[in-house]
Amino acid sequence: QNLWARSDLKIWSDTYWMVAFEPDARASVFDLLSQIQAGEHYTSCICDQHEVAAIIPDTIWAKNKERIEYRDAYGPLICITLDVRLEIEVSGYLQPAVNNLAKAGISIVPQCALIYDHILVNAADQDAAVNILTELKEAAIK
Repeated sequence: QNLWARSDLKIWSDTYWMVAFEPDARASVFDLLSQIQAGEHYTSCICDQHEVAAIIPDTIWAKNKERIEYRDAYGPLICITLDVRLEIEVSGYLQPAVNNLAKAGISIVPQCALIYDHILVNAADQDAAVNILTELKEAAIK
């Protein structure tokens, strides 16, 4: 069965910020992320040679942005979880979403975990993005 036909959309309730920190700030970022209750909010963290980039709920970011040194912040974003279990061997699942959102001029921040995929979009684009993703599911069901 087409995976898009089984894909539900989970719209996380908070808005989010993508925040970039210096690579040596990992401990501070991990401390910040530890304030987030598991399952209550979406969050992610990517550490590479250039930066530590974290997705942080607005409620947490608003309380902490004045006390922590960071390089840049982008938001507010909304997070949409594509709530279908994906095996690691699946390829191309996000392609129709990426293509359709791009055609509509909607910039995305894709986040892929081991089993589930997530897309962050500018909060102003929420309705349009949800409509496009819903249309993908409806077309897959037909």
